[in-house]
Amino acid sequence: MKTTLTRALQIYRDAYTGHPREVWALATLTVINRMGTMVLPFLTVYMSTVLGFSLSDAGLLAGAFGLGALGGSYLAGRLSDHLGPDPVILASLLVSGVFFISLQYAEGFYSLFVLIFCTGLFGEAYRPAVMASVGSYVPSSRVGRSMAFLRLAASLGMSAAPAIGGFVAVVLGYRWLFWIDGLTCITAGCYFWASSRNWQKLAGGTKKEDNEKDGTGAPPQHNRSYLAFLLATFLMGFGFIQWFQSVPVFIKSEWGFDERYIGMLMAGSSVLIILIELPAIHAIEQGGRLRASILAGLALGGLSFLLFLLPKALGLCFLAMILWTLGGIFFLPFNNGLPLSMAPAARRGEYMAWYWMVWSLNGILGPILGLAFVEQWGWAAFWIALAVLAGASWWMNYRQAGVLGEPPEKAGDKNKNHSELPSSI
Repeated sequence: MKTTLTRALQIYRDAYTGHPREVWALATLTVINRMGTMVLPFLTVYMSTVLGFSLSDAGLLAGAFGLGALGGSYLAGRLSDHLGPDPVILASLLVSGVFFISLQYAEGFYSLFVLIFCTGLFGEAYRPAVMASVGSYVPSSRVGRSMAFLRLAASLGMSAAPAIGGFVAVVLGYRWLFWIDGLTCITAGCYFWASSRNWQKLAGGTKKEDNEKDGTGAPPQHNRSYLAFLLATFLMGFGFIQWFQSVPVFIKSEWGFDERYIGMLMAGSSVLIILIELPAIHAIEQGGRLRASILAGLALGGLSFLLFLLPKALGLCFLAMILWTLGGIFFLPFNNGLPLSMAPAARRGEYMAWYWMVWSLNGILGPILGLAFVEQWGWAAFWIALAVLAGASWWMNYRQAGVLGEPPEKAGDKNKNHSELPSSI
């Protein structure tokens, strides 16, 4: 018993040590930034229940955020390669904070659409820029752990935010959510400006061997391995995004649990991530079980949707949340880190841009197609469809192991024409 406890404590210690100060600073920045995300899980609820929009119109408006994020991801990637990621991060935080505050004053469809679009454009430029920044401070062999660490930081900020957000929405009203979200973004921008002036980048720059990491140094649209990875990510991401769009609407409108319970679900997910993700990722990397982790994560994520086919119960909400969270823990850190490891050093921002453009595309299509699908065919068919998409992504990962997660030495020669992936990702 004592030996088991000692080993567990050692895993925790190893998982949290060895990060450079720049990654710690980025993690702190992410905590501050994510503390202000309490608006996003309630955005479709706000528009459909407070402003009175239909589900399809609320889906279109929520899709405006994804449309803006699509453009923001692309611009952030290109600008990060040309100007460096730091100016992009700073502009993203400061300007998006202003737009978050402005959202509360719009009530018409078109004014909301424009403001939500601009919020997504500037707000979602943050993620590709931060991920590109990590590549400047962390060697490729440790990218997966650093990505898990940043995801942990995001979860730490979000663990309190949804619960507080649900309470604020019910007790004080939605306007306070917009103020808190905007001010935390601006605060994060000020922290970044003050802390990043003396950071030290890794030596080496854009060496030839870095540019040949994907076999040719080609841009992402010419890298077949990367395009296959993006397709699998899209299929999984469409279902994942529903937990922030359609699932809250279902829980309130169909099962009758208000924003406080939705907030507790989101907070519970974040607490699970904080407690187990980083040690789990460290243990998985040490054991070389990357592919098994990816497949298990996809299976758990798909199963979480099927629980909503059962009769209404608060316990089922929490069980579905646990399955979805575990799925994300096993899948997302490796999924987040792979683009950075596949990218040539001179194209890190561009590869990050394409990756986050896929997520942004899901941000557009997720609420629009998801809620329209529900209005046409109902919730039961919707949950089954999401499980099928997760299954398709699982099958792609299983069939294309060397491209999408298994270390090349285990994949054999079947993928020898594709890029080799570092074993840490």
